[in-house]
Amino acid sequence: MLKRIKNMKRKWLYVLLGFLWLTFSGLYAQEQTVTGVVKDQDGRPLLGVSVVEKGTTHGVDTDLEGKFSIKVAGDKSVLVFSMVGSTPVERMVGNNKVLNVVLKEEVTELTGLVFTGYQEIDKKLFTGNSQTLKIDNIKQDGVVDVGRMLEGRSAGVNVQNLSGTFGTSPKITIRGGSSIFGDTKPLWVVDGAVQEEVVNLSFEQLASGDASTLISSAISGLNANDIESIEILKDASALSLYGARALNGAVIITTKSGKRNVKTQLSYQLEESVRMIPNYAQFDLMNSQETMSVYRELEQKGYLDRATYTAAQQGGAYHIMYRNTDTYNPATGRFLLQNSPEARNAFLRKYEYANTDWFKTLFRPSLTQNHTLSLSGGGENTTIYSSLGFFVDPGWTIADRVHRITGNIKTTYDLSSKVKIGILAQGAIRNQKAPGTFSRSSNQVTGEYERDFDINPFSYALNTTRALRPYDDEGNYDYYRMNYAPMNILKELKNNYIDLKMMEYKLQSDLEIKFTPELKYKFLGSVRYAQSTQEHTITEGSNVVGAYRANDNMIIGERNPFLYRNPDDPSALPQVVLPNGGIYKLEQNNLQSYYLRNALEYNKAFKDQDEQDKHTLKLFLGQEFRYTDRDNQSFDGYGYQFNRGGVVFTDPRIIEKVIADNAQYFDRSTGRERGVAFFSQASYGFRNRYIFSGTLNYEGSNQLGRSRKARWLPTWNISGRWNVTNEHFLPTTHALSNLSFRLSYGLIAGLNNIGNALPIMVSTITPRFRNQDNERLIRILSLQNSDLTWEKVYETNFGTDIGFLSNAISLSVDLYQKNSKDLLDIVRTSGMGGEMNKYANDASMTTRGVELVLDTRNFKTEDFTWSTSVNFAYFNQEITSLANASNSVFNLVRETGGNVLGNPRNTLYSYDFAGLNSQGMPLLNLKNGSTDYKDIDFQDRDNILSYLKKEGAVDPNITGGLSNTFRYKNWELNFLITMQAGNKIRKAPLYKGAGYDDLSVFPREFKNRWVAPGDEALTQIPGIVSQRTLNEENKAYISRAYSAYNHSTARVVDGSFVRMKSISLSYTFDKEVLENLNIGNLTLRLQASNPFLIYAHKDLNGQDPEFFRSGGVAYPITPQYTFTINLGI
Repeated sequence: MLKRIKNMKRKWLYVLLGFLWLTFSGLYAQEQTVTGVVKDQDGRPLLGVSVVEKGTTHGVDTDLEGKFSIKVAGDKSVLVFSMVGSTPVERMVGNNKVLNVVLKEEVTELTGLVFTGYQEIDKKLFTGNSQTLKIDNIKQDGVVDVGRMLEGRSAGVNVQNLSGTFGTSPKITIRGGSSIFGDTKPLWVVDGAVQEEVVNLSFEQLASGDASTLISSAISGLNANDIESIEILKDASALSLYGARALNGAVIITTKSGKRNVKTQLSYQLEESVRMIPNYAQFDLMNSQETMSVYRELEQKGYLDRATYTAAQQGGAYHIMYRNTDTYNPATGRFLLQNSPEARNAFLRKYEYANTDWFKTLFRPSLTQNHTLSLSGGGENTTIYSSLGFFVDPGWTIADRVHRITGNIKTTYDLSSKVKIGILAQGAIRNQKAPGTFSRSSNQVTGEYERDFDINPFSYALNTTRALRPYDDEGNYDYYRMNYAPMNILKELKNNYIDLKMMEYKLQSDLEIKFTPELKYKFLGSVRYAQSTQEHTITEGSNVVGAYRANDNMIIGERNPFLYRNPDDPSALPQVVLPNGGIYKLEQNNLQSYYLRNALEYNKAFKDQDEQDKHTLKLFLGQEFRYTDRDNQSFDGYGYQFNRGGVVFTDPRIIEKVIADNAQYFDRSTGRERGVAFFSQASYGFRNRYIFSGTLNYEGSNQLGRSRKARWLPTWNISGRWNVTNEHFLPTTHALSNLSFRLSYGLIAGLNNIGNALPIMVSTITPRFRNQDNERLIRILSLQNSDLTWEKVYETNFGTDIGFLSNAISLSVDLYQKNSKDLLDIVRTSGMGGEMNKYANDASMTTRGVELVLDTRNFKTEDFTWSTSVNFAYFNQEITSLANASNSVFNLVRETGGNVLGNPRNTLYSYDFAGLNSQGMPLLNLKNGSTDYKDIDFQDRDNILSYLKKEGAVDPNITGGLSNTFRYKNWELNFLITMQAGNKIRKAPLYKGAGYDDLSVFPREFKNRWVAPGDEALTQIPGIVSQRTLNEENKAYISRAYSAYNHSTARVVDGSFVRMKSISLSYTFDKEVLENLNIGNLTLRLQASNPFLIYAHKDLNGQDPEFFRSGGVAYPITPQYTFTINLGI
């Protein structure tokens, strides 16, 4: 019995040992090591290729010689070879112990994919005109707004940097724009959903420098480091699915995603930037000594005498001098300044030699930082990309500051082999400080733009005399006078500022269901919320509040517009109605948008007997819904005591004053936009040689007239492509690697934001003499316009794509014509409805152009490559039908130009300068041959083209870019040159009407002004009119004459320029150097953005050809130098 048990134990022991041997020997037999080398198409080893066992996170990277070694589970394992810029390769291990792999470059521009926001299309099958821009190729470190990076990168895309301030949008037009009075901005689409703007601003508003421009960019909340690529859609075929929203082209942004079967990678990027402080050597301005010589002439002509300056609105050194001679110091028993010629001259001499550098006083070379931490990777069924960004700008000036935080997470999940879902969440928070700014207004009587209390540091440095000092001899603030009140710019910027808080969040989801290999359903849903809160703080110590309290004497009281005048007692003296506290202004903008899209996509390839695609059919149809709400609220509070715990003390009369000035101390406006669209597209291809495509959309919007004809619009497109090098008679060769032709014709359209379908009415009170007689009334701003409809463009595009030497040279050329119809126009009515003028779809415009893109790989060896990209575009534009009943002289001569039949949009006109008269005053050729300055009228609308001179469009019609990339081993050098031409620029004003003071600074050309009779034969710069002439003549006439000179042919120059846009040098460390530090990759880069102008017209005298010097919150773009660290783990 014991023996039997013993034998049984031995038997089970043998079984157990045998099972364990089989198990472990099986595991040992399955696990194997695979080695190999990864090379590129030219046989060069590739460093840093990711080699991952599919379905796991187990992987290695290739070394400097392209070698790898990895242990895999068994012969059925699949290895995935991937690298940025190359097409991933999958290889089954099988019985191979050595796997050598060749990675090919990602599909090129000629053979890649086009993402239109709705679908991805093979470039070879795409019939439209678009351009793909990889963010790695165009990104400018330190430049936050992605829109600015498009300058010089794409043919036909014109980018004008009207302001370099954070949050302000550049002016971007594609193919010259398609509207006259309406919107010309392209449509922004991010990850398939339209990115609505918080506020819609016109070209003139973008150039105004108003505080609203701080939230004018639709993509200011996007971190450029989160972007993968940008697709620019230009013609009717490329834009066909956007139909009635694609009037001005579209910019499609695709953000980064994780990659499947790639191990998780942590990346960190730091960008540290320094902006250079402007200096007076860049601008042709007088120094303090030269300026003081002009002041002495003003004194001789009666402008700076004691009597005048006692009650002057503003004054500098002379005002301070007179103030000190009139101020008695009881402690010393003397006046602050002895009233003698010697004492006065000695006092003024301090200011004559002050030569204050306001740029050094108000600007600072601060260090801007942009941090981005990102995580990306993916498994067999999932991908993930997430990032966190932090941007810190301490401020280029002492008046501004920006902090921004961005967050992003993007994931995809394969729920099954047929169902895929994606989730995207994005958010951004911005805190920004800016100088206190009031909105700009236009004075159509004097022909000038005006802004109360403008303290923009850049404008201040250019427009304020250097014969002033920020501090006096004792180190205290040196006060001069502005707006009848004491002023010091350093103190003012501390007491008059804007705080902007901006929050925006976006949640998006997409779903894809494959019913069959050919048929799939796609859903996209997006929700976005944005809110901006702008607080304008004006404390008791500000010049603004000082102006509301300036009532030093009877003359000032009568002149000061900020005092209260009792309408019930006209003989009463003006009174101060802001005795305590300051002003608190609050404005809030809210945006809520929803976007839903459902689509079915059918793709079928019918093969021939050789298993080649003979027929390809693609059908795409769907429906989308858009919902957008905008809400604007504003409130102006008076008497808020900032230094006393916020206690409010409001004099009721200040509210009366606000109402009497026809202003509003609180306001609210709302806008609701609802849109729905149905779209369908069919494409057919025969052997990838002949491609035909057709699109039909039907779209409606509540923004238009009430009739179905006005609100609903069908848009369509027909297009084709011939891939010639797929023909048997002209097969692809090394010499001619690609030849194709594209042709499209279609109708696209767009909404406008200036017309109104329903009546617009505001509540106000009657402007009667006595308050007790006033009544509430409803004022009609605009009557109902039930026929207002879509602006339309019928566009024809013919293009060719050519590749030589295996696409080492690729050329794309496009010719197009856009016939814009039913454009908004201002037409004169019979007046029976209560309006003389109204908007109507009455205008038309034609634009013809050519675009060229040339990419070359000039040189390529194992260690060195050199590639070049060139783009060029030209268009000719003509308004073919236009009434424009509201055109006046001012509308045509202002810096942004006007619209006239037979000309391009935004054409600049000028008064015809005819020299100077014997008194040094400007002569202008006016109506009916008159040269009398009394006939100048900026509001004239009658036959004004008979005497105004056409200068040209303010928008360039020639644009181009040249970029070069040099790579030598681990070094890379890039530079980009941009150019714009064909436009005119109005130079900065030389005169402020006929008014002079000792705060003004003058350009050096002012030294050549008229001084004495006879000088009119030697110079074209008007002289200083004496006070005697002003007293003898009407000052308003003379003021208009000098303003007309500012708007004359003498003050216009060619706007063409060539700019070195960016230069960068980078170094990427070898993998073997980083292995011991457990670092995956490390790149260091130095980049200069906007370092210098290569060419600009010499008469600009330092004026930036893109910047309008509008003041407010606007700053020019400036040279910026950035150091970047890009680290991957």
